[in-house]
Amino acid sequence: MHAVVTGAGGFVGGFVARWLADRGYQVTAHTRQKADLRDPGSLPARFDALIHCAAETPERCPEPARLYERNLDLARSAFEQALAAGARCAVFLSSMSAYGAISVAELSEDTPPGELDPYGRAKRDSEALLEQCVARGLASGLSIRLPGTVGKGSHDNFLSVALGKVLRGEPVKGRNPEALFNNIVYVGDLAAFLESWIAKPRPGYAVTNVAAAEPLPMREVFELLYKHAGRAPGFTFEAGGKKPFLISLARARSLGYKPASVRASLEAFVRDCR
Repeated sequence: MHAVVTGAGGFVGGFVARWLADRGYQVTAHTRQKADLRDPGSLPARFDALIHCAAETPERCPEPARLYERNLDLARSAFEQALAAGARCAVFLSSMSAYGAISVAELSEDTPPGELDPYGRAKRDSEALLEQCVARGLASGLSIRLPGTVGKGSHDNFLSVALGKVLRGEPVKGRNPEALFNNIVYVGDLAAFLESWIAKPRPGYAVTNVAAAEPLPMREVFELLYKHAGRAPGFTFEAGGKKPFLISLARARSLGYKPASVRASLEAFVRDCR
């Protein structure tokens, strides 16, 4: 099977491209250095599956209007090329940002979005573009709203920042020590799900959250970071702050996702980074 992975120069895209190649897939790993994804013909003329990971981030593209337009253009071009290539399926790696400000205790795919920033709006509108391509003939489309995705090289989420401080011996501060947490996915578990999906995609369009099973209190999350890193605990908790939300796994499980526990995800994350 020929799979195209966009954003292969990044953390998630690079991991997924290597994962599939190691398991015998023919992989076209697209990076921004290779060609501009927005150009027609930047992807192969024929391929079986698309995993669209490429995205501009607010850190790399701070101008809001440009951030929105570029991400929408990247998604539009990738999905249109998948349709033209006769691909069996396309997967879009979306984000929890597609919900905007989250005020519920447990998030599901039916939770209405709050106010969206340009990055979150681009994610949600890109999901709509994939759904439209399915309506026009693409056999299968799946949008995955990712929480904090972790592994060696992960960044831009609080667990990655916290572990970096733990390994450097710097103090770590948290909030809401007794609040339950499952807002994590180890990148290897994500890659395994993507492989199983493109091998046997379900027809039509679907959107799903993914996260870890068996939530843990935030205090235990920090304790495990230190334990697996082989460091003596050095964290404190501050008062206030917004409580973390739980992510429902009901739909993900119905689509064949087999979530690892929070405990196992943390262990795999720290193991990779050590």
